[in-house]
Amino acid sequence: MTPKEILFKYWNYPSFKTPQEEIISSILEGKDTLAILPTGGGKSICYQVPAIIFDGLTLVISPLIALMKDQVQNLQSKGISTAYITNEIDQNTIGKILDDCQNNKIKLLYVSPERLQSRIFVERLKQINISLLAVDEAHCVSEWGHDFRPAYHRISRLKTILPKVPILALTATATEKIQQEIVEKLELDNPEVFKSSLKRENLSYNVFLSADKKNDLIYYLKKYPGSSIIFVRNRKLTYEIASFLSQNGFDADFFHAKLTKDEKEQKQQDWMLSNSRIMVSTNAFGMGIDKPNVRTVFHIDLPQGIEAYYQEVGRAGRDEQESYGIYLYNPDDRIQAENIFKANLPSQQDFIKIGNCLFSQLQLAEGELTEMNYQLDLPKFAEKFGLNLKMVLQFLEFLNTKEIIQQKNYSQNSSIQILASPHSINLNENRIFDYLQRHYPGIYTYNREISESKMAFELHMSIGDIRNSLHEYAKNGSIDYSDRFLARFRFLVPRDSNAFKNKLWKDFEAIQVNNWKRLQAMAYYAEQNTICRERLLFGYFNQKSDQNCGKCDVCQSKKQNENFNSTDLIEYLKEGTKTQAEILSKFINSPKDKIVEELQYLIDEMRVQPIGFDSYKLIE
Repeated sequence: MTPKEILFKYWNYPSFKTPQEEIISSILEGKDTLAILPTGGGKSICYQVPAIIFDGLTLVISPLIALMKDQVQNLQSKGISTAYITNEIDQNTIGKILDDCQNNKIKLLYVSPERLQSRIFVERLKQINISLLAVDEAHCVSEWGHDFRPAYHRISRLKTILPKVPILALTATATEKIQQEIVEKLELDNPEVFKSSLKRENLSYNVFLSADKKNDLIYYLKKYPGSSIIFVRNRKLTYEIASFLSQNGFDADFFHAKLTKDEKEQKQQDWMLSNSRIMVSTNAFGMGIDKPNVRTVFHIDLPQGIEAYYQEVGRAGRDEQESYGIYLYNPDDRIQAENIFKANLPSQQDFIKIGNCLFSQLQLAEGELTEMNYQLDLPKFAEKFGLNLKMVLQFLEFLNTKEIIQQKNYSQNSSIQILASPHSINLNENRIFDYLQRHYPGIYTYNREISESKMAFELHMSIGDIRNSLHEYAKNGSIDYSDRFLARFRFLVPRDSNAFKNKLWKDFEAIQVNNWKRLQAMAYYAEQNTICRERLLFGYFNQKSDQNCGKCDVCQSKKQNENFNSTDLIEYLKEGTKTQAEILSKFINSPKDKIVEELQYLIDEMRVQPIGFDSYKLIE
């Protein structure tokens, strides 16, 4: 079958989007290819169609487990043999999946980049007929990008065992600098490069000044009804805003990285099946979920950069219906974002001190390199040496990105499996075991993600006491405990104190300066109100445009016909005293700023009288 015939048979699309067909042709000709397509631009079809045509396996490297599962489920529903491998799958099942790949029973296999750290997995790849290597979210290879994943640097090593296999690198967000780094780090051989316009006709980008973000959310959610994502800065705000919206009659839920795996999956599933549910989340949500009918994406706080902002807003409108990205901006947002950025940023003195304390704790001499796998209790380490815990975490993460250390089994949550027999535990005397058994069904059978802070709160204990008790139970064999505060790593290079003082510090400083510039670019985007939002966004990604979008808040503010004037407001107030919320709801299809402006004009002209805090009465 031809690519077009496959597209119609499996996806029921009569034709490709530009430049999908050209990308597929390049792959089928065996060329390395870099494709830069907008979010919702159909990146996955660019490797799924060739996968059906090729005789061998298409190996897809993706950083997002949710996306893997979603795509595998979708392809399997179409009758396309597909599988994924994650840490959730046991070794026997992984072995069977790889056997099926070797026997040409599977067309596409999805894995995370970290899977390439497994020597056994890489050895098995040598026995499999692989036709294509697809690298999704390829910008993750860049140290200068917003989503750097060190494991992406190892992808190029597959070239040695798969020298003739073409590589397709895909991304939605890449500046010129990051595009060059993708080509270099993945060792693409004279690649064909395809760039699609970032423009999406159905999506508008808006920044609205807001002094009352919660009530402004209600206003815009009523104005643009439907499924929505609201991105916030921290976990506390996910609870607060979801609760506030629920109390005001909206179907709202919250999501963040510290939820257990089961909780995450249930919330994602409920949200996917709903046409109106609102998900209030940290940036842990949405990037791996392909929900077509998201009408609005809100930001309550200043995003970390334009790349992240563009990707997050791009979750809206994949069904090509009118959709909106809305940032509710307040001048304090920039100050808060800058303060948070600076608060846990190590100085050069801090950086060197953390390194010296680490080597002292581990008793690692200058020039020494051992094969030892270290375990470090981070809170205790920070307390012992008087260090800022968040700085320590940032320091170790940096060492991991520079491949000075290799971190193992890092997780957002701790996990426990009870190994002792239920009959051997007196639940009346052991509150912790009683709590685990009641709150985590199946904990005797498999590892369950748990929250020490939640346990501590509900059992009226300190987190330290909870952790100490769990470690004692692990020592005597009663439980298998994976403590998220316990860093597990080994060194990949010998200790070099001079490198820490000079080269490594300079590298760390350069990355932080780049992150600061990214934050400032986002702040400028939000604060300015003269340049079309879309043009400003596209210019950041080196896509120049001579035309304004005509849809963003800046373009709309320049239009003369607002379809609203003081006469409309006077007629409504003739019915009696109205609150501001009632007025805004009445004229929901008119710009909020215009309504407030007309209301203030009538007050200044003494034709309307304010009553109390937020009500207004017509002066007869």
